[in-house]
Amino acid sequence: MTMQLTEPRTSIEDLRFQVLGPLVVRYRGADVTPKAPKRRAVLTALLLEANRTVSTSVLCRELWGDTPPRSAGATLQTYIFALRTSLREAMGLSSADVSQELLLTSVGGYSMRLEPGQLDVQEFDDLVSAGTAALHDGDHAGASDLLQRSLALWRGPIVYEGCQWGTRARAQVARLEERRGYAYVMRLEADLCLGRHHELVSELASFAVDEPLRETAQALFMIALHRSGRTAAALDHYRRFRRVMRSEVGIELSVRIQTLHQALLLADPVLDDRNLTSAMLLDLLTIGGPSAR
Repeated sequence: MTMQLTEPRTSIEDLRFQVLGPLVVRYRGADVTPKAPKRRAVLTALLLEANRTVSTSVLCRELWGDTPPRSAGATLQTYIFALRTSLREAMGLSSADVSQELLLTSVGGYSMRLEPGQLDVQEFDDLVSAGTAALHDGDHAGASDLLQRSLALWRGPIVYEGCQWGTRARAQVARLEERRGYAYVMRLEADLCLGRHHELVSELASFAVDEPLRETAQALFMIALHRSGRTAAALDHYRRFRRVMRSEVGIELSVRIQTLHQALLLADPVLDDRNLTSAMLLDLLTIGGPSAR
């Protein structure tokens, strides 16, 4: 009788990298995060560009700015060697395993080769995409769950230790922060479609204060107030928002928000259609006016 031997699971697959907050590296549950600030900065820069080659010149600018020292290239090699050593020791692998399967030397630079599930940034992006697709397909419960899970991956602001943010890292962090805000709004939209307006009023009140010039925040708050039987409060909030935009920005509210105001005055039934996100609702009102359906 021939025994079937199963191939052992690659040890590298048990590594988990968390960038959405202070850098954390875990191996089978144990914290193996590098301690030296510059090494953490190099690793963060590579993780923000996971599965893509980051050139040596870009890494040097990320670490030392536009005028890196003459020894920057050699010092960077030292940091890479130290990172490989710490990862190798944590997993009990050979230097070749780490340099050929995880932290690779490419033509003119370095890259981190990661599989799905190893990096929180990749998981975050996948969850946001899946949640947005579910929302557009009308699966509001699924969307709310996926988007909430994406937001739960964030443990705080992304931290770049040991040096100032470089241009490349700033661009990646700005993209992630913007996507985080987008995921938050989409989660609010999904919850509003699920009829959770009573629970959302306090959260949306805070959101409206945090984003005083953002029409999406104000529209969501007014819709939630109306659906909670507080149309007068929604109208009062509209007047305050209009004053703020006039006094601080010097502009009138958009046609979309003005049309929402008209619908609130008329208690238009379309405002209670939970199949519509706020964007869909405002589009419908703007195209057809109040009582658009």
